[in-house]
Amino acid sequence: MPSTIPLQDATVYGPIRSRRFGHSLGINVLPVSHKVCSSNCVYCQYGWTLPGGASTERLKRAPALLAEIAVAFARHAAAGTPVDCITLAGNGEPTLHPDLLELVVGIKRLRDRCFPSASVGILSDATQVAHPAVRQALAQCDARYLKFDAADEATWRRINQPLVAVEFQAMVAWLKTLPDIVLQSLFMQGSYDNTGEPHLRAWVAAVGEIRPRSVQVYTIDRGTAAPGILEVPRETLQAIADRLTASTGIPAEVFD
Repeated sequence: MPSTIPLQDATVYGPIRSRRFGHSLGINVLPVSHKVCSSNCVYCQYGWTLPGGASTERLKRAPALLAEIAVAFARHAAAGTPVDCITLAGNGEPTLHPDLLELVVGIKRLRDRCFPSASVGILSDATQVAHPAVRQALAQCDARYLKFDAADEATWRRINQPLVAVEFQAMVAWLKTLPDIVLQSLFMQGSYDNTGEPHLRAWVAAVGEIRPRSVQVYTIDRGTAAPGILEVPRETLQAIADRLTASTGIPAEVFD
């Protein structure tokens, strides 16, 4: 397995040829010098989230970010860059940004001008869904992809290692209230494993209660923060996806 990848060094990056999203133009609303995240996932492709950050770089507010995004979008549109989706992700957890709603609305306005057929989505660890402002911003996105790697608090704390004060059951309760969401469930083996039978049984039940629009079942494909994590074979991922759909009727797609 290769090493972790560098942080994104700009507000707009890519497009990345994503196994899940096609040509994805990334939006990083966070600093470029260090991660700002509410989780410290053992499988993170960017490595560990360091307490307090690694620099004094300040968070850019919405007007400055939207100005940079407008310039980058115009450049890509003029070059004929293929863009299937515009994805808020980047160097950590985008829902931590205090201007998230303003950013989503502004990005959609710029999308309409430059890439009218592209969707605007967000990748989130779901730790902030209890906040009304975050739910408002999520509702403005065309697509909401929310992490759900663990079906119980002990497994969640071991794998996702939340860095904020949030209770697992409260987070799950809020996920149940969000309409038209896609859950992203990453499975792994080796030094950390969430593929055992008791956990899979609980995961299927929990996803069935949340009732997302669909679930993306996938595994690692880059280096990880913690050592010894192994990718899960595609046949195992497919068996997990098939089990979920057979039990709950919820569509599940495998990405490896």
